[in-house]
Amino acid sequence: MKKILGVVACACACAMFAAGVIAGTPSSPAQRQIQPLWDAMQRAAKVYDTERFMAPFLHETDLVFAFNGDVIHGWDALHAQQLQWWHSGKTDVVYTPLGKTEFMPLGADVVVTTQALSSRRTAPDGKISKGTFVVTYVWRKLPQGWRIVYGHESWSR
Repeated sequence: MKKILGVVACACACAMFAAGVIAGTPSSPAQRQIQPLWDAMQRAAKVYDTERFMAPFLHETDLVFAFNGDVIHGWDALHAQQLQWWHSGKTDVVYTPLGKTEFMPLGADVVVTTQALSSRRTAPDGKISKGTFVVTYVWRKLPQGWRIVYGHESWSR
């Protein structure tokens, strides 16, 4: 856990000083490896497949995910929450990327990605709900491959 928190602290500090690194710049080897994982996550999100969507997340208790002021610890807890967010695959939410995914390599084995998206869904009262949000992930190269070890999602309605 201390290693992950150290990575997150480093990611935040580096983000403040290196904000110019975006997807439009020449891709790094890490970006070329992470991009297919990100693309697979987006395909899974379109069909609300929680298992496929969460495949790149660290499947351990050290995973941390912050969402609008709440902090979720561990893969099992985040998995249960994702099932709730997508109503066990019965949601009608549609996600649309707003711009390109930003990739910020922090070293050979750590990359931060940031993506702005919009969403549209039917709320429980039957009205259409629209919103925008930003997702930031800290990816770490582990023996089993690239994994998301920390995530943050914030919404603006």
